[in-house]
Amino acid sequence: MPTKRIEYIDALRGFCMYLVVYAHIWCYGYHTEGVVSFNHILLNFYLVLFFFVSGFVAYKKDIQWSGKTVRKQLQKKFVQLIIPSVVFCFLFCIYDHHSYNPLWHVSTSRYWFTVQLFLFFLFYYLTRTITRKLGSTQQDICLIAVAAILYLLSYSHVLIERTAVGATLFSYLGMEKWRLYIFFCVGVLIRKHMEGIKRWIDTPIIMAAFVIVFFLMVFFADKITYTLWQPIRSLIYGSVSIMVIFAFFYKYRRSFSQDRALGRIMQYVGKRTLDIYMIHYFLLPFRLDMMGQWFTNNPQPHHRVLHHHGHCRNGHCPIHGDWQHHPPQSYTIPLSVGREESLV
Repeated sequence: MPTKRIEYIDALRGFCMYLVVYAHIWCYGYHTEGVVSFNHILLNFYLVLFFFVSGFVAYKKDIQWSGKTVRKQLQKKFVQLIIPSVVFCFLFCIYDHHSYNPLWHVSTSRYWFTVQLFLFFLFYYLTRTITRKLGSTQQDICLIAVAAILYLLSYSHVLIERTAVGATLFSYLGMEKWRLYIFFCVGVLIRKHMEGIKRWIDTPIIMAAFVIVFFLMVFFADKITYTLWQPIRSLIYGSVSIMVIFAFFYKYRRSFSQDRALGRIMQYVGKRTLDIYMIHYFLLPFRLDMMGQWFTNNPQPHHRVLHHHGHCRNGHCPIHGDWQHHPPQSYTIPLSVGREESLV
């Protein structure tokens, strides 16, 4: 029997996908991965939200956990996540052989998200199966304990990478990303204890506290440079981000229903996040930094039109040369009919 979809969760997933595409356009188009900006703020919670939603929908109240159940679920997730990742990673290597990142190198592969998500499902299924005979509270404690261990391991790279074997394992297993598993578990626990979470959302004082902490983390968290603050900061920021944004989508869930245009659009994207994620790398614009520099030099672009009679293909121009790697030093711009200006 198919599981009934939750409309505001599909809309939330669509919102996350918009943020992913935006962030990748910024990073790959403008090459600003290390720049602290608005995109840096988004980066702190859009991945957290994606893993939270995955954990939220992973929780099934009536499922009977056993070795057979784990095998069945992992086979399903392998077909859903790993096989498309292998195919699209291979295709992208052909499409852009200059940025070759094999899928098994989880830390740098463009499709690391789906590989890590598969690992997170594996961690979750094994934990639920091992603890299936425990009480509900004990199961929750074990789930949090495993997530906490993985969270600490992800921040222990200084110790793990001291040996060549440790450095290889840390890189190829993508252990740095294991810190995100705790937010997957937050999704599981919120779904499991949804009635209590609803009471939190309906209590103005509690939600006001979450919002205040959220904005304090946005504006002041980066100003603290203490080494041990980083894991604490990520945990607090991720948790309050989840609570604030999830509460917003739940509180205004009617606005994100199929009866509203906004809801239909966001749900359409939310139901196709895997498809969009696999394909969007092929459509990302590159060298937007060059275009941005041109607009910086030309604050009134409606008066200037690029004048170019050459044919540029694959980043090589017969006039300007290999502009993709060596941007042209000047452009010939017609300011008006019969008048041209060369800009350096």
